[in-house]
Amino acid sequence: MTENCYDQLNLDSSLVQTQLQDLSESGDHLYDFVAATWSLICEPGDTIAGFLRKQLGSIEALVQVVSGTSSKTLIDMLPSNEFQNQNLQQVLDSSLEVWRSRALQADVFRSLEILRHLGGILITPKSGHWPEQLNDLEHGTPAALWVLGDLDTLLKTQNSVSVVGSRIVSDYGKQVTKDIVEALVRRGKAIVSGGAVGVDALAHEQALQLGTKTVAVMAGGLDRLYPSQNLELFQRIQKSGLLISEVAPGVSPTKWRFLQRNRLIAALSQATVVIEAGVRSGTINTVGHANEIGRPVGAIPGPITSVRSSGCHELIKAGKAQLISLPRDLDDLFGEADYFEKQIKSLSAWEIRALDSIGNSIMAIEEIAKIGGLSRFEAEIALAKLAKHGLVTRTSNGWAKC
Repeated sequence: MTENCYDQLNLDSSLVQTQLQDLSESGDHLYDFVAATWSLICEPGDTIAGFLRKQLGSIEALVQVVSGTSSKTLIDMLPSNEFQNQNLQQVLDSSLEVWRSRALQADVFRSLEILRHLGGILITPKSGHWPEQLNDLEHGTPAALWVLGDLDTLLKTQNSVSVVGSRIVSDYGKQVTKDIVEALVRRGKAIVSGGAVGVDALAHEQALQLGTKTVAVMAGGLDRLYPSQNLELFQRIQKSGLLISEVAPGVSPTKWRFLQRNRLIAALSQATVVIEAGVRSGTINTVGHANEIGRPVGAIPGPITSVRSSGCHELIKAGKAQLISLPRDLDDLFGEADYFEKQIKSLSAWEIRALDSIGNSIMAIEEIAKIGGLSRFEAEIALAKLAKHGLVTRTSNGWAKC
């Protein structure tokens, strides 16, 4: 079927080869073209399309869709029916109608040309850069990713954390976002978020300032970056990190696409940390996706009177997120709770006494020295070494544990 697929799709094989020559790392230009086509004819998170691609393969499934095969015949062709839907034929009828309508209008060549003009590349599950953790979305796994920036950043997402939260952020939320990102960077984590104003943008900004990789997942095409006020930030992210979308250039961001974009943020990361979120915010949607695929979630508590933190409090109360009150709580979130234990075993007596003296609050060096029975000189030496270990940090008001 693959050999004459170009003919069945009414495409000129030589034209396809020419236009897609630079887009595929594997040389499988046909597969790239088909993956791009699925991106254009389906909405993000289309599990029916994902089911067909898994059962028949992306190429064969597309051939059957555009050639007019009936839903009943398609179901008969399936090796198995693992999709739990008693009305599969009815649902498939509706999907085929949408896909075929869009296929008549889809200009895949133009989308790929726009991507090349932007300096981007198409990544498919056959690419060596494909983030395997996205496959945890099962039938909701994207057919392809349209990306701008440093491709190696995709591999670093295996050791990343998504930091998300409200678009309207308080001074408290701003400080907490910076502190959490700094703590994550010290632990070697890349930062993933959605590029929105508020917590998202602050997380990206802090990651850039600290020189770590950051990934912004877009809800629309890469030629329609949103929000426009963050364009300068997106340009900086592209230079050292990555901009990602599962929809083709020319596709506008919509409310539904934002909600579906959130599942990619959750799936790309080891864990998700929520900083300030209302009960009905889009951030709660991201948490739902993370819970569904078994990714750990942490939430930062805020003042009990804060509407902006009400969603975080509800998540913690419902057991959908772990409470993060100190940076070291992050290690429990990742299942790396022995991080500090390993560090402490290598500490000197001065360092252990200084660390014990700090407790859970910010303290002046004079107070640390007094409680620990150290001279100021001994305390200064100890704290400097503890800071190198990533166990304490210096603030404007003194020293605090990480």
